[in-house]
Amino acid sequence: MWKKWMGKVLTAGLITTMLLGGQMPVEAKSKDIRVALFVDAGTGYRGVVPSITLTSESGMDVTISSQEGSEKLPDMDGDAVRFRLDQLHLIVTETADWNHAQRVAQQLSQRKYEGTIQKVNRNGQPTYQVVSGTFGTYQAASNQAQTVAQATGQRPVIKGPLRLEAGKYRSLREAENWKQTFEDAGYAAYPVLIQDGGREEYSLWVGDEVSNEALQALKRKVSSDIPGFSYQQANASSYVIFKQDAYGSARDTISKLVFSPTSKLIAEPKRSRGVEVLGVVERDQRTYRGKMELSSYKGFLTLVNELSMEEYLYGVVGSEMAPGWPLEALKAQAVLARTRAVSLGNKYGIANLSDTVYEQAYYGYGKESADIREAVDDTKGEVITYRGKVVESLYYSNAGGMTADGREVWGNSVPYLRPVESEDYGPMVQANRWYQVSLADGKLGYVRSDLVQETGFTNEMGLREAIVSTDNTNLRSGPSTAFHRVLSTLPYGAAITILAEEAEENAYSWTRGPYTAEEVAGMINTSQDKNKAPRIPGAIQSLEVTERGPSGRVIEMEANGQTIVVSSPDSHRSIFQQGGSTLRSTKFDVEQMGSIVILGANGKQVRYQAGAGNVQAVGVNDYYSQSANGYNDQFLLYTGNGEWRTVSKSPLYLFRGTGFGHGLGVSQYGAKAMAESGYDYEEILQHYYQDVAIERP
Repeated sequence: MWKKWMGKVLTAGLITTMLLGGQMPVEAKSKDIRVALFVDAGTGYRGVVPSITLTSESGMDVTISSQEGSEKLPDMDGDAVRFRLDQLHLIVTETADWNHAQRVAQQLSQRKYEGTIQKVNRNGQPTYQVVSGTFGTYQAASNQAQTVAQATGQRPVIKGPLRLEAGKYRSLREAENWKQTFEDAGYAAYPVLIQDGGREEYSLWVGDEVSNEALQALKRKVSSDIPGFSYQQANASSYVIFKQDAYGSARDTISKLVFSPTSKLIAEPKRSRGVEVLGVVERDQRTYRGKMELSSYKGFLTLVNELSMEEYLYGVVGSEMAPGWPLEALKAQAVLARTRAVSLGNKYGIANLSDTVYEQAYYGYGKESADIREAVDDTKGEVITYRGKVVESLYYSNAGGMTADGREVWGNSVPYLRPVESEDYGPMVQANRWYQVSLADGKLGYVRSDLVQETGFTNEMGLREAIVSTDNTNLRSGPSTAFHRVLSTLPYGAAITILAEEAEENAYSWTRGPYTAEEVAGMINTSQDKNKAPRIPGAIQSLEVTERGPSGRVIEMEANGQTIVVSSPDSHRSIFQQGGSTLRSTKFDVEQMGSIVILGANGKQVRYQAGAGNVQAVGVNDYYSQSANGYNDQFLLYTGNGEWRTVSKSPLYLFRGTGFGHGLGVSQYGAKAMAESGYDYEEILQHYYQDVAIERP
């Protein structure tokens, strides 16, 4: 038997529908890999932002690349640069008051809209423009302008990518000098680098117009105000516009590069003595090795991190497992992550994969450590194969004691993945303890054990008595602060009776609910609608698991005797969710708290269903009956096996389960346990994957 152990809760793993993998491109195991940090290809991970801010302590080099060739941009001051596509956008407000601009930007941010502050000069005075969004059509921009107006009380103006060219210049500095002339007259003007047949040239563009009519009107006006220039419509296909954004304060600015959708920009950190990384502010300020490519893909600003496979894996293994875990477990994770990356090919068209759990978590340089780099380097190029093909690399946090069969997840068997025991209950051993308690008024709930002090006494039933040892202690519906609601707040010294002890929510064991019959009906019927299946009519009176797979996972369920339709067996866990929190696995039981079986004379059994009538209780010295536990909805029953069970007077459904993730493939906690018991990474992988080979370069 493996040793018992403790660990840290990890992210739940991944699942796809590819069963046997594909032919393995051997060269892919060591070549550079492209990771989409922001992309919307229409499937898989879909996440984009209107602007992207890159940072580097050593500064960065930026190159423009297109069919015309590639040109390095002039050096820019500071350690941050913001990037945008040259598209329609909103100027939400324009003001000389920095504080006002900041308040409007904060209003937008609070409502999940972008709001960056662009710094310009108007008539010789610094002016701040709050910029929001990029849009492919005027209608989309107009719709958003109305929404933003209602949210902020401002009057957004739509700006566009049509401009006048006011001459060409030998350098960026010369174009910037002429820019002042136009700004002093109140016009928007920007220096531009243009790629023309592989040559770079500089120009000054005037305006931000949305139509040809507006552009012609601008031409007439500016020709009158500032004569002497041959104003023509700017029509370059590959270019970068140089602007400035305020960054943190009115005085601090950063360069902003607005580039054409037909070109791409490549940013790399300047060489330094340490590890060279780029930060991405909009990606939780994470830092990354390699270079960043910014482009327009499918009409959206897209950011791709290109780096070597091994450097990528440093970030993946550190994101999927914890530094300090046994080296052999880290090695197993490295091989799994490499196998997965190789098997995906070019999933997103512009990138091999994303940085999210749609494929595998990759949080960059900040997740690296010496032991993780050692694990990746020691397994360099190694992948898992089955009959010469790369396997579908599957892993997750916790198996709940036994891994899944393919039929329990996708509805199809996978030849190299069969259920095996997985001794991954360590998180439950480590978890904080909670008490299920009863208050003096009969109310039932859960309190964390370290907030309670036992008195040393027991009641007539032999249950321990205690008091609350801190003020404002929350009584919750279950043993966690994250997933269970607050029922009431208890003062210091409140008397309680301890009914049972449970582990806090953890990667091995968990509970969800209890949910009312109405809540369950809503969850199920939402799922039925998505699957174009008949709704469950009326209130939910029964909810039962009717079929389980080899590992005990749910394959089929019925509500009121009607089968719940799912796209795959693993989808059962996504049906029962509230606030985005789904069931952690399909290895669960449903406790119908409103249903009890009463044993009568001659072995006769009577099932009581909540709502069928008022439950009455008679005490030993009472001459009349009264409602069980008074006005409280829940009461206690002493079961035949000597335990207490919580029963509800109204229909309630409590989910109790083990495991975290789909359960198919490698349990990360199980790998940790095996490594701590002396198994090497190959033995770990071949325990969870049967009849496979570890192929080396």
